[in-house]
Amino acid sequence: MIADIRTLPHDSPIEADVCIIGGGAAGIALARDLLSSPFKVVLLESGGYRREDRVQRLGSADSIGEKYFQELHECRSRRFGGSTNCWGGICTPLHAIDYEKRPWVPWSGWPIAGAQLEPYLRRAHDLCGVGPYLYDARAWERMGIPFGEFPPDRFQRFVWHYNGRGRASLRFGKRFREELRRAPNVHVFLHANATELLTGASGRSVERVMVRTLDRRTLQVRAKIFVLACGAIENSRLLLSSTSCHSAGLGNHRDLVGRFFHEHLHMPCGLLLAPDRGGLAARYSRLSKLGGAFCLPGLSLAPEAQAANRTLNGSLAIDPFYDPDGAWMAFQHLRSGWKTRKLNLQTLGQLGRVVRESRQLAPEIWRRLVHKDRPRGDSRRFVIYARAEQAPNPDSRVVLSSEVDALGMRQARLDWRTTPLDRKAIRLMASWAAEEFPRLGWGHVIESPWLSGESWPPDLEGGPHHMGTTRMAEEDSSGVVDRNCRVHGLHGLYVAGSSVFPTGGHANPTLTIIALALRLAEHLRIILADPIASRVSEESAARLPEPSRVQVMN
Repeated sequence: MIADIRTLPHDSPIEADVCIIGGGAAGIALARDLLSSPFKVVLLESGGYRREDRVQRLGSADSIGEKYFQELHECRSRRFGGSTNCWGGICTPLHAIDYEKRPWVPWSGWPIAGAQLEPYLRRAHDLCGVGPYLYDARAWERMGIPFGEFPPDRFQRFVWHYNGRGRASLRFGKRFREELRRAPNVHVFLHANATELLTGASGRSVERVMVRTLDRRTLQVRAKIFVLACGAIENSRLLLSSTSCHSAGLGNHRDLVGRFFHEHLHMPCGLLLAPDRGGLAARYSRLSKLGGAFCLPGLSLAPEAQAANRTLNGSLAIDPFYDPDGAWMAFQHLRSGWKTRKLNLQTLGQLGRVVRESRQLAPEIWRRLVHKDRPRGDSRRFVIYARAEQAPNPDSRVVLSSEVDALGMRQARLDWRTTPLDRKAIRLMASWAAEEFPRLGWGHVIESPWLSGESWPPDLEGGPHHMGTTRMAEEDSSGVVDRNCRVHGLHGLYVAGSSVFPTGGHANPTLTIIALALRLAEHLRIILADPIASRVSEESAARLPEPSRVQVMN
């Protein structure tokens, strides 16, 4: 069943075995995996089927740290399907080293190994519809892409998979809507905003969630298990706002909720000037067919290189070059402005350029829509584009503002921070590209001027891949959730999504988000079906320190 919660009478009681808060990739994947279970599942989604500006603004947040590259309420799609509505369908998994404790990276290490997540990654891959499960050098070989004599202790080969089934299959809300509507045990409620989690008398078990609508209706959902799946900023915001029983918020007895916010840093690090048209550089810059999908080849730092140089993980791609003042970039700005409803006088100039240069623009659009494996952009110039992880940093965090939204809920405030270690991988990759690319005949490399300085370039961007605010750790002294994504010290409260990532590697997070959601679904089936397992979980929560006694992190 799918219903608009605004049609229910005020204070209508809703009960479930599992209540999922958030209808994006994690929430929908989790709900789908529980379709065949005997348990009643309620999924709460803040928006409806389409973008609504008033709903979207509920995610407004201040940025008080380093300048964030996008308005925060536009970083996530607050409607059914979540950010899969604006997702490009790009998939690649984390590498084995990303899960490991790295002595040169403080706070690194997951409480689970990559091998433990592998079966769920395969299932997530199939769900995303991105061709055969190949992400390493074998994919390059299948696509017939030459590698050359790269030193194996510098770069390793991998690929990004792109969805091959069409745009509609990326949007989980649209793709799985009918399946969820027909499910007898799943109830999806739209326009349902969770504003506070409420515990029982002991303060150790979450029993209810307060739900409000923009037309001032108030309801409560009771459940045995609650799962937060509304993004790194909103997950931490909801925990910090749940102060009825614990003044510092739920799961925050170690002052860790909201900390360790991290991004994937994206930026050009050089320009590649190819010796001829249609050469090797062009081959690496375009999508290649692999099974029923398309793949883009990439180079990532080898584990040996990371250890020897005491650096983070990162990757390079060779991207088509476009004239920043040309028709294609004007067209891209128009698309972005339309999606975010930012249309102004500059839009008229962009529209005029697109119309005047339509003859130059049409072949590029045709290649992208029909011939994805054809060369794009300038055939002699290419951008060397870097992507890198950030080091875990407890001072990079989400806190609450004194400002409130239309529901009366305190807004979030992001204090995003980077460290010198974050720049090291990008500089290393750029210097090696300048050495290796000419030697292999790919062309001449001009490194970006910002690499020689001590600050980021003004066009620093990110995923936007919000991660880390409810990080996973074996002990509550290092993280907010345990290896099963249960909030330390609380029974019946779990977190899904990239907010549990201790580190993010260089990989786009959605594939791992879905894999963790499928893993969590399996765990919840066991907990709900086995009273003994559930009791053990509750007893383990009771052994932790009193949540109301906040231990402020130094």
